[in-house]
Amino acid sequence: MRMDEKLQALVEGINRWRAHNITDYWVHVSYLGSELHRFGEHDLTFTQGKLWHLRAGEWHPLKKGSDFWLFSVPGAFAWTRDVLTKIAPQAGADPDAVTLRLNDEYGYVEYLRLEMGHRAGANFTFEVTRFGTGPHPDFDHERAEE
Repeated sequence: MRMDEKLQALVEGINRWRAHNITDYWVHVSYLGSELHRFGEHDLTFTQGKLWHLRAGEWHPLKKGSDFWLFSVPGAFAWTRDVLTKIAPQAGADPDAVTLRLNDEYGYVEYLRLEMGHRAGANFTFEVTRFGTGPHPDFDHERAEE
């Protein structure tokens, strides 16, 4: 699939997501890449108008634009757009360097991989391994750290 086809698929995924009008959701993300502080498994939930990250057994709110914001549904949409329109093209990457899979039902980015060979620092794999609507089952606003 060419980059422009992947970008069109992304637009269609965003439209599917918006059509569902989901106000609260949670994701379990697996990330492998050069950003060591993001490496590993992560649980996030968007509820009560905030994005929360589960860290060391406690839920912490995230500021928009922070590192882990990329793992939210809108963050992953923006990240994917940047990979397709800026990062891969500016590096002269082949379209096959980007693997993209969007969720068939909800449209969110389910899998994003950038593999540019010798540019190991730019390579990463992002995957949503679990998703649910509503707040994360373990989210307790009373115990969340503001």
